[in-house]
Amino acid sequence: MLPSYIALTALTDQIRMEELAWVAAALQTQVTRDFSPEWGARVVVTAVSFESIPAGYIPVIVQDTLETEDANGFHRTRGDDTPYIVVPYGPNWSLAASHELLRMLANPTGSVRRPGPSCMPGQGTVEYLIDVCAPCQDITAAYAIDGVPVSDFCTERFYGTSGSGYSFTGAVRQPLEPAANGVVTWLADDALLYQARADQQGRIRVHGGFSPANRGRLLLRELVDMLTPDRLPRLSCAPRTARLLEAEQNARRVRLANLMRFREDIAWRFGHASQPEADVEPRRDSRRLKVYASGYARSAQQRASEDVATTARTAS
Repeated sequence: MLPSYIALTALTDQIRMEELAWVAAALQTQVTRDFSPEWGARVVVTAVSFESIPAGYIPVIVQDTLETEDANGFHRTRGDDTPYIVVPYGPNWSLAASHELLRMLANPTGSVRRPGPSCMPGQGTVEYLIDVCAPCQDITAAYAIDGVPVSDFCTERFYGTSGSGYSFTGAVRQPLEPAANGVVTWLADDALLYQARADQQGRIRVHGGFSPANRGRLLLRELVDMLTPDRLPRLSCAPRTARLLEAEQNARRVRLANLMRFREDIAWRFGHASQPEADVEPRRDSRRLKVYASGYARSAQQRASEDVATTARTAS
């Protein structure tokens, strides 16, 4: 499978390039380490300025909150169907970016479905939309990579394959059922869309049916997003949990320790810093030991030469 090339960029003055690079590294780690073994996706994530988006890259654009909420999410350009993602800026914009990126990687066409038993009596077998982050899209299900909040995601077992573990963090407890503030969408044999939506306490209610007949060129996923237009602003602006705050603090301490260690060592190696006194004395002791050992070796050679000379005179 060829990798997808992702350009993480921003159309807001509130994000520095340093922060973009930090989040891009976390997203790369998430896909490579956590997501790819489950869903098989490959990706290269690069932080770039908006003016420097390389050809062939899918932009993930962080922008100041838009007036219309349905402008966020996955889109295609009108001219040539080039895909791009827009996420609203907020304290946890990385969570929204991760959410949208993983959804796209698991279901690039936006319309892939899998059969399963409906949770609505009388519907029998229905077709569930593969939307890997929607069932666990609350910040309480998120986790951190290097202090960066990223989205939980469902495993293939959530959609009916055998095994246990229905989401990466374990927030989802049952197959085909959303966790707190999550959504599961399916298409029934009456050609209508239905959704199981969980509230903050995890109580589930079924909503529907919504007609997709007049969606035109919209992907099924784009139509579904219009049914819950507040999902990305809610993720981006949600207050961080204590677990995420602790992870961020720990990551900052580690980065500061790395910064000091590498900066001091590089400065010392290139002669820009004096050697710490604690390190000078052991080196002086080492030099003294080498001088003593060298002198001892010369003395031993002299004694051996004298013994040979004495033996020679005695023999004569």
